[in-house]
Amino acid sequence: MGVICHRISFLFLLIFSLLFPFFNAAAAEYPNAALLAETEWLSKNLNDSNIRVVDLRSSASYMKGHIKNAVPFSHELVTTTRNGVKGMVADKEAVEQALERLGISSNTKLIFYDDADSKWATYMFWVMEYHGHKNVAVLNGGWQKWEAEKRPLSTDIPKVKAVSFKAKIDKNKIVDTEWVKNNINNPKVKVINVRPDKDYIDGHISGTINIPWLENLQGAGVKVLKSKDELMQIYDKENGIKKDDTVISSCMFGILAGGTYFTLRLLDYKDVKLYDGSQSDWVAKGNSLKAGKER
Repeated sequence: MGVICHRISFLFLLIFSLLFPFFNAAAAEYPNAALLAETEWLSKNLNDSNIRVVDLRSSASYMKGHIKNAVPFSHELVTTTRNGVKGMVADKEAVEQALERLGISSNTKLIFYDDADSKWATYMFWVMEYHGHKNVAVLNGGWQKWEAEKRPLSTDIPKVKAVSFKAKIDKNKIVDTEWVKNNINNPKVKVINVRPDKDYIDGHISGTINIPWLENLQGAGVKVLKSKDELMQIYDKENGIKKDDTVISSCMFGILAGGTYFTLRLLDYKDVKLYDGSQSDWVAKGNSLKAGKER
């Protein structure tokens, strides 16, 4: 019986790997495992023509060395200052023009990485989902993990043919200040403030739950995501954020919020949104903040 079960398990894994070529063994514990790319897997798939690796570090860092076939990109191309609030997502047309240079088709698997604890990679993950491109992942551990493992680097700049990118805005992925004001007291709506404890204590939107982004990560120089169970302990057991809640990720401007948005998507929370402009837009529109801890 044991032999039969073993063969069935092996057959299942074989079929799974054939059906889902972007499957990562180390990321498999997460419900939405395809959203997280591991360095070991990426190193074996760098020459896949359906994969576009995107480097979000500075241009100087990129020129010194990058992951083979990675193309450079800046988050500044998809953000803007609106009504005095910086860091907000740019208009649809501007984002389309910026993304076209990446040569993205509907079948292109995008993998983002940075050297800032995945801050920009996870934000770009949200940008892509908000603009309708679902085939996107974040490199676990980012540049630091790739470099620490002494994986091959390149200084070659790949030639990518630009193609037309037509966004399909998903309004279910975003909220604004008016929406937050109208829903902050709804018990089925949980608004997470992902800023560090000190910043939260100095002033935050009343009713928000403080779970700093870095609490999602583990490690010193190389930071990777915590396990599924550790993350569920933080969100579900410690803070009462259930999978059937509507969960809003917010920060100072809406950038760092991308990290928690990504984490919750990885954990298969069904209704996750990002607060564009976040606390800065809240204040700009004349709303007050609360200091100290709420619980």
